Amino acid sequence: MSQDAEKLKTVNPKDALKEVSALSSGILDSTGLHGEVTDGGPTPVTFDKPKGQFTVQHDWSIWKMSPDDLTTGFERLRQELPKRGWKITHYGRANSRAQQLQIKARHEKDGSFLSAELLIRSTREGADAASSKTDLINFTVSSPTYKTPDGIDPNGY
Repeated sequence: MSQDAEKLKTVNPKDALKEVSALSSGILDSTGLHGEVTDGGPTPVTFDKPKGQFTVQHDWSIWKMSPDDLTTGFERLRQELPKRGWKITHYGRANSRAQQLQIKARHEKDGSFLSAELLIRSTREGADAASSKTDLINFTVSSPTYKTPDGIDPNGY
């Protein structure tokens, strides 16, 4: 086992799933929005990790709301995150053709990461207009890398 692996916190995947789920709920609360939220929940990720190591990732979106409401919720999120223990590491336009507004943050207590993107697609013109016209905020919440307790398979959750 490498020194880096020895520094990893040992966490039961069930507990890590609950933590990421709670962080996602707090993020949604921070937006103050009440649109439709995509189904699904956090999932352990092991495919790029050595045996016995995992992260938890939760990809989700809120949608079926006006562009103004989504934009207001995104700005509210930016203001509320620091109050909930998140340190914003980036706020601004993405380095992409669409140049969507994004927030990247790290949770100061547990080291989880957040990436949020405001995607206002209904106003697109030209070639991008052929793609989705759905306006939404897309979120990815991911835990730091953990190691499992002995005998626990993170893929069993």
